[in-house]
Amino acid sequence: MTLKSALKTSVLVGLLGLALQAQAATILMNFDGVTSNYQVAEFYNGGTDGAGLSGVNYGVSYHNFIATDGAYGQTSLPNLAYNGAALSVADVAAGFTSLSFTSGAFSPSYMDVYSGLGGSGTLLGSVQLGNDPNAFASTSVTFSGVALSFVLRGGAGQAGIDDVQITTVPEPETYAMMLAGLALVGVAKRRKLRA
Repeated sequence: MTLKSALKTSVLVGLLGLALQAQAATILMNFDGVTSNYQVAEFYNGGTDGAGLSGVNYGVSYHNFIATDGAYGQTSLPNLAYNGAALSVADVAAGFTSLSFTSGAFSPSYMDVYSGLGGSGTLLGSVQLGNDPNAFASTSVTFSGVALSFVLRGGAGQAGIDDVQITTVPEPETYAMMLAGLALVGVAKRRKLRA
């Protein structure tokens, strides 16, 4: 193999890798469009909130999270979501690799990240929320691997979150395209070696 062909192959593989990274999306959900005092529900999953207001499709389904007017610190304005039950769950069927948010709590509360939907599977990471509901602070959960759900747990109505940011996993079609591209690079290389 010549230096020139090795460089071409390296550039093609690098471009394919960049294309794969570009498919991972960072999503921000601030609950400002959700109807206050209603369930967030399917608002971020292409459906509606508890009042029937349509949202956007980020592929995130919220269970037992209720939107409310936020007056608990700068980052909670105008809306935030609080846990309407002792366990409030958000499912991300496509998976995610990072989770950050702002939060505040009246009593000890936690954000847990799980490998399965509905707070099932392996606990990948957990963080305790600050105990000052009037000073929403930036928080993140450190974990490795791919998570499918996050769970806000604590006393019902005791914790709130806002500005939830996740990084989603690239769709399987992206991997298929990358493998097809690598196969084409291999075919081209083999043809060149035979010539």
